[in-house]
Amino acid sequence: MVALITPVTAATTEVHIVRYAADNTTVINETTVSYQWMEANLPVMGDGITPYYHQGPVFVDDADPAREEQLRWNTAEDTNVQEKDMGGVKGTDLKDLCNLAGGMSHGDTVKIRAADGFTKTFAYENVYKPGARQGPMVITWYHDTDGYVPGYRTGMRLVFFADNSTNPWGIHVFGNYDWHESASPEYWYYYRQGDEKYPTTTGLSLQYISDILIYSRSTTPEDPARTATTAPVAAPTQAGISSSAIICSLAACGFLVILQKRG
Repeated sequence: MVALITPVTAATTEVHIVRYAADNTTVINETTVSYQWMEANLPVMGDGITPYYHQGPVFVDDADPAREEQLRWNTAEDTNVQEKDMGGVKGTDLKDLCNLAGGMSHGDTVKIRAADGFTKTFAYENVYKPGARQGPMVITWYHDTDGYVPGYRTGMRLVFFADNSTNPWGIHVFGNYDWHESASPEYWYYYRQGDEKYPTTTGLSLQYISDILIYSRSTTPEDPARTATTAPVAAPTQAGISSSAIICSLAACGFLVILQKRG
């Protein structure tokens, strides 16, 4: 007898962030942070109550290919939406996580990788300059029903915090046409059935996120020796002055006061 065992992917509780040089191999910087560290040290996105939605495929056909494509993009954002409830989630802006390893610049891309190996790649503009109908790209680690990861079984998960301006219900929906208007065609995502393809944003919502891989255009890595940290360097004291410098300055002032009194 041969037993077939299907691996089960569990929720992730930390994310590894790497920034590569232009050769896509040399590591400029990297760091690993847990969801607890994110919540304590970075701005929290979401209130854990307000639900966010993506949009599934719109299964319609039409004899006119142009009209068929328009119907499938569903500009009205009124089909297969409420079934794709991501929940009342909280998380961390992908942009803030990228900044921990040096950030992104125009022309850079970021690959988000799940623990099961699934990946999606996004452009700098969508991470750092999202329009309202796309919203920030958030790595979520809390769900209103399941709580924190790993109890939040599909976390950490990518959810787009789109506005509520387009759909008929006034809810926060990241619709198919929102992505059409927000991203270059090379980043559009389709659900495929044979030769048919249907736009959808649910396929962009990666689960079990474990790695954030930044591919920069830098040819002169700031630290070619591969910097590894567990958290970003602490911010300097006021005006970049160290505590030892402050102590020395106070001592010098005291010494001048004594000389003045003796004089």
